[in-house]
Amino acid sequence: MHKIGIDIGGTFTDIAGYINGKTYYAKAPSSPDVVEGVVGGVKMMLEKTGVDPQRDNVEIVHIHGTTIATNALLERKGARLGLLATEGHRDALEMGRMKRSNLYDMRAGPETPGFLARGRFRVGIRERIDGKGNVITPLDEAQMVEEVRRLVEDFQIEALAVCFLNSYINNQHEERVAEILAEAFPDLMVSLSSRVNPTFREYERVCATAFDAYVRPKVEHYVKQLEGGLAHEGEGARLHLMQSGGGIASADMTVAKPVSMFLSGPAAGVIATRYVGEMSGRGDLVGFDVGGTSTDVCLIRGGKAQITREGRIGNYPLRVPMVDMDTVGSGGGSIAWIDEAGGLHVGPESAGSYPGPACYNRGGEKPTSSDATMVLGYLNPDYFADGTFNLRPDLAESALAKLGDKLGMTSTEAALGVYRILVSQMAEAIKLVTIKRGIDPRELTMVSFGGGGGAFAPAVAKEIGIKEVLVPRSPGTLSAFGMLVADFETDGVRTFFIRDTAVADCDAVEQEIQKLEAQGEATLAEEGLKGEKVLHRRTAEMRYEGQGYELEVPLGAKFDEQGRTEAIDAFHRVHNDVFGHFNLDRTVELVNLRLVSYQPAGALPNDAVSGTLTNATSEVKSAGVCKASFPELGEVDTPRYRRMDLPVGCRIEGPAIFDQPDTTVVITNGQVATIDAVGNMIIRT
Repeated sequence: MHKIGIDIGGTFTDIAGYINGKTYYAKAPSSPDVVEGVVGGVKMMLEKTGVDPQRDNVEIVHIHGTTIATNALLERKGARLGLLATEGHRDALEMGRMKRSNLYDMRAGPETPGFLARGRFRVGIRERIDGKGNVITPLDEAQMVEEVRRLVEDFQIEALAVCFLNSYINNQHEERVAEILAEAFPDLMVSLSSRVNPTFREYERVCATAFDAYVRPKVEHYVKQLEGGLAHEGEGARLHLMQSGGGIASADMTVAKPVSMFLSGPAAGVIATRYVGEMSGRGDLVGFDVGGTSTDVCLIRGGKAQITREGRIGNYPLRVPMVDMDTVGSGGGSIAWIDEAGGLHVGPESAGSYPGPACYNRGGEKPTSSDATMVLGYLNPDYFADGTFNLRPDLAESALAKLGDKLGMTSTEAALGVYRILVSQMAEAIKLVTIKRGIDPRELTMVSFGGGGGAFAPAVAKEIGIKEVLVPRSPGTLSAFGMLVADFETDGVRTFFIRDTAVADCDAVEQEIQKLEAQGEATLAEEGLKGEKVLHRRTAEMRYEGQGYELEVPLGAKFDEQGRTEAIDAFHRVHNDVFGHFNLDRTVELVNLRLVSYQPAGALPNDAVSGTLTNATSEVKSAGVCKASFPELGEVDTPRYRRMDLPVGCRIEGPAIFDQPDTTVVITNGQVATIDAVGNMIIRT
């Protein structure tokens, strides 16, 4: 089976393939037509490897990460949405929890996603189920059909979210709604809260359900277009998509729950960060992904990616599993600008792929971070993107000279200013996932990837005090590579409230978990990897009595008396890690049971990932010398090396620049770069 992973960014499309026992990488400018970009990326990889799907009759799995759902939400280009709620609760979506992120901001805008379904699009339906799952008021089917008919005929809604009170305990009313509407309005897309997020807390559940319905038409159309574009590869071609929690899923699973697509693109980078760190024997990592538009930062502790069960999209809560990361609007295309007071800023606006930075020669005239690194001498105009992309240093110089004139600086001084600001902004993003959470970044290894990571990572590490930077063999396409090594997953959750976990009925809890396991196994048997073993990760969400929110703790293979004790002990440890204290005398409540059912992707052979490596036998010679400017050194003669030619065990002191097909790595004085046994570059700062 061949695998091709495709990560479409704002500037470049990254492609990784595991074909015939070898790993291949490619990079191409992103196309405005995303589907065209995916199909083009697949064709590029197949041509590069000489594989003809029709001739060779091979099975090819295409794994794709996309921001289609995120973009639809942020740009507010989702479906015209209706919402059905229990009578008297139709406005929960807009009321929220009456919280404000900035209490004293008198001009603060709304922090609830009321725009998903405006007041006249929200309808209360006569029905009621109590907190124990008993039907108090039967579903008024006639009223429900009439109200939906009004929404369809008067407001032309395209999708419908259904969120009834306590449906996470008893979903019969929601399922009956879906059954009736499938017959009465077959073209109307419907999302049920009991399928999307069957847990308590009404506001968060209605948000997740409304988000799911809002992006459903966009995601379904996008997936169908992709499947149509890849149909030329024959019956052996399959489409999988990256999920926000770091696993992959089939096209049908994705369409069934499109809310799982938020953060689909960046999630693959987190999985790849963990993988390459493990290759080099490092488990405590901070991932540093610099793309064309933004920098994404993630944390790996003990070899495990950090997954949050309730993230945020913009200002809004989204209660679905997603990789825990922070983003700052600083990337290769970030535009430098001057405010009214004469202050220099960089980002968050980006030049993107079109027109792109000035040095791309595509019509862009505004100075960007890429133009700054070009003026500083870091980028090699003759070896950018493996020599397939010709840069124009003169255009970068012109753009920075205009910026410098406004600041009373030379173009180089302006470029250094832009570089310093970017380093500071990127450092702040790392502090958000480390220092702010009580984690000392000096104890972590930074994994630098993305096309722009290498030019900034050593400087950012030095700024924060991180002592070691790991640059993978192919950092510019690492997110695409992460899709090749991601597990095939499905997740399940169930609210199962226990007032005192210490006296919980172990058999009852175990039975509920086994029900989730059976659901996961059934899903993967139908949609997963044929013939692959299904494994499970059990967790529980617990809290001290009186607390309002829960912490997730791991559960053992069986919830018996020993497993119950281990779960309580694990909660105390997690509470201490997060809050700095715990109390063995307080009652511990169990709120939700969670399960991830997965089929492991399996590790790829190291030689397939690293390619051919050679051992150092003599002094390494540079490919040439260039003029480069550094904040602490000024302009100095700097050796340039071809990264892919460096042997294992070599040692190169800064300042130095390393060119490779998908990125450029820059180290300054006092920093030393070596190549380890698996081909990763280790920079000690």
